[in-house]
Amino acid sequence: MSDPKKEVISVIEDIQSGRIEPHKAWDRIRGLKDQYVQQYNEQSWHSYVGNRFQAVIHAILRGYVKRLKDEDADYRGVEVLTEGQVKRNEILMRKMVVKYGEDFYLLPDADSVIAWLDSDEAWNSAVLAIVSCKTSLRERIAQACYWKVKLLSSDITKGIRVFLATTDNDNDFIIRDGRERFEGKHRNRVMAEYELDGVYILRDSFELAWESKKVKRFDKMLDDLAAILKERTN
Repeated sequence: MSDPKKEVISVIEDIQSGRIEPHKAWDRIRGLKDQYVQQYNEQSWHSYVGNRFQAVIHAILRGYVKRLKDEDADYRGVEVLTEGQVKRNEILMRKMVVKYGEDFYLLPDADSVIAWLDSDEAWNSAVLAIVSCKTSLRERIAQACYWKVKLLSSDITKGIRVFLATTDNDNDFIIRDGRERFEGKHRNRVMAEYELDGVYILRDSFELAWESKKVKRFDKMLDDLAAILKERTN
């Protein structure tokens, strides 16, 4: 019997290389769950995949952009970068940093960065969006909202979208009655809907009725991303 842990890593590599269709990528990861649980256990599955959640989302985004570029040369400038790669690109870093007073410049937290690299005129390059990846949001949603507010405070960074991808392990984005709920919405969802540009949920049980203009199932993130990239190419 094959090792499901190695299977997960192999699927991530196939997603990033474009061998697995981006819209079906998460389904392929989930499809390994039963095999994994048989050999290990369900708690181990959540921990194993959770620790690789950022890598999975990054791979899906890279795979999606690769397909766009293969199909249409107008997208050739689009890149999906890590925060570390942004730090090594002085122009992108300057266009993403948040200023504090006269002396301090800090990069927002970002697991993936969607950028446009202009090969003819480097200073025309731009940061289009940053993506944060969280499986659990306890005390963390405020961080993402904070960075969005800070980016809006500067003419240089105000156009950068801030997205959140999550498996919503704490049920913060479902709608139901209960404490800390406002018209059925958890306080974290209320904050995210007002401050962020999009929240994308990767869980089978997230109902279509719970979606809103900004809170959606994950596959719709690719459609929203396509709209942003189309703005840039037009």
